[in-house]
Amino acid sequence: MANIEDTGKVWFKGAFGPEYAVRVGDKVFVPGKGENDTVECRVVDNALWVDLHDKKAGKRVGRRFPLDLPTTTPATLFNGFEKTRHADVRVVTYQDEGVEEVAISGDVYRNQSIAGMGPEDFSQWLTDNQGSND
Repeated sequence: MANIEDTGKVWFKGAFGPEYAVRVGDKVFVPGKGENDTVECRVVDNALWVDLHDKKAGKRVGRRFPLDLPTTTPATLFNGFEKTRHADVRVVTYQDEGVEEVAISGDVYRNQSIAGMGPEDFSQWLTDNQGSND
């Protein structure tokens, strides 16, 4: 079973600055963490599940990265990685085709108690509700 092996920041063309990233096996994933987001990442069923939560803005984003997505974006490991050698790599970003995303905000965020859910409860809620944000 794959696990998150390291975290740090990467730099790639088009980014405004270094981006938070996680390494699973020999692949590096850029989940798209915003400035005010708390981030929880875990590997479940051959996918990296990312929970990005900005409580101040009342918004929560769930992203699913299948582990078999191709690494297409050239990047450089920037800092923070402790178990990964500095190198030029190719990464999977949150903008790549095949990444699934559901954003929850507004009435659904408030009325469904999304703010108080743990990451596992949030991913289960997404599964149960098929990401409906009506």
